[in-house]
Amino acid sequence: MKTAQDFFQKYLSENISDADTLVRMRQVISEFAARAPKMVVMKCIDGRVHGSNAKGYPPTTIRFGRTDGNKVSLDKSNFWYWNRIDRAVKDAHFNTPGTPAVFIAFMHHSARGFGCASHNNNDAEALRSVEAQVTEVRKTYHESELFVLGGDTNTDIMAETLIFPGNVRIDTEDIIRYCNLKNPRDVFHEFFLKNRISDVATSRNVGQQTPEELLAGIHPEIFSNLQTRLNMENYLLREITTTYAKDRGDLKRIIRPDILDYIFVTLDRVSMPETLAGPFLYQILWNVTYALCQINLNAALNPEELESCMDHAEELVSYGDGFEMLPRNKTVLVKTGRGDDVDALTVARKVLENNRKRYRQDHSLLVHINIEVNGEMMSWDDFNDNVGSRILTMRRNVDYVFGMDVAILTSYSYRDEKRFYPVIISANDPRVVYCADVISEINSSQKFSNISLKAQEMRYKARSIGNMDCHMNRG
Repeated sequence: MKTAQDFFQKYLSENISDADTLVRMRQVISEFAARAPKMVVMKCIDGRVHGSNAKGYPPTTIRFGRTDGNKVSLDKSNFWYWNRIDRAVKDAHFNTPGTPAVFIAFMHHSARGFGCASHNNNDAEALRSVEAQVTEVRKTYHESELFVLGGDTNTDIMAETLIFPGNVRIDTEDIIRYCNLKNPRDVFHEFFLKNRISDVATSRNVGQQTPEELLAGIHPEIFSNLQTRLNMENYLLREITTTYAKDRGDLKRIIRPDILDYIFVTLDRVSMPETLAGPFLYQILWNVTYALCQINLNAALNPEELESCMDHAEELVSYGDGFEMLPRNKTVLVKTGRGDDVDALTVARKVLENNRKRYRQDHSLLVHINIEVNGEMMSWDDFNDNVGSRILTMRRNVDYVFGMDVAILTSYSYRDEKRFYPVIISANDPRVVYCADVISEINSSQKFSNISLKAQEMRYKARSIGNMDCHMNRG
């Protein structure tokens, strides 16, 4: 029988592997972030629309907010919502001068599966939640500091529609139909596909493979291998944005000319800062490629696998921030910022309970609370303010919604690393799954220091997670 402890042991093991890749590729991600606009994306908690993969943005480069049905309180007292946007605006002001931050509020729908449960599968209602945010955010910020748009995701294939000001839409599925695209390779020019990548560092990091080799098969390496994906995201963003700025006609040596011509017909109608045109073109082209991969993958699945992919199959609730590395449809994501986290957690619990009726799970309901830290914690007060007290406050909402019928993992992570460091905040809570506790030996103002914390974090990373004995905390 698979227990909650077994689940979280495997879960943390996978996280360590992915976090190691992120650290190793930190310079590549930094180069991407220097060229891309600072971005805030608001989405539903639905695990099928998870992450930044479909947009071609590396983990750490988008600030996500996720609430049930993308419903939020737009009152100015909703600190977490507005602060998330303010941070991106200030980040753009100082680090990408001349390029405003971008805000996108997404709805989602499904042609074959189920749409947004929070809106009772009513796409018109889901769109109204998006439009309400777009309208209020546009009234709050100048376009020179924040460019605001809406969006829609088809969760069956992860194809996106971007809804620009004036209701100008660029729809990935329209591009695929009009240009008769069948495979990810169809997006690119034959010359680009057949030759090794011109950038020496990128070519080395993808094993000297050609773009055609990286795009081949049901599980193309460009999407399935994290190191490869990070390098190709950085390379393609650089090539598309720099070429667009010089002479966008030269992009036809990389991208199929008919695809570019079709996109430009609509993109040229959009009034936007010129520094955003290249990044949006990159994002659209990446999403077309990604959606084609998902279409081919769906065609290769048997009926049971396809149902699992189309419908909800989440296994846990992730509450907080820092979950971008988790796979699609793995987790229901609840972030602060709705204005009422209890409502969002209640919807998340219903999703899990429905999933458990369809896919047998022998363990308890699962909740992972994670606090994402942006900087260093130099004292015990820093840790208590940023992690300890926040976990307790968030756990109170979990207590209200889940009661004792839950196994809880509590952790923190750093924004640029996404590694979960397990911590035990309440020693006598029997629901807490204990895999490690990086502050167990330094949890007081007398013992805590940044050096001692780093030492405990290194100990955790050095341990073999496969030998880690996770168990329920019995005090």
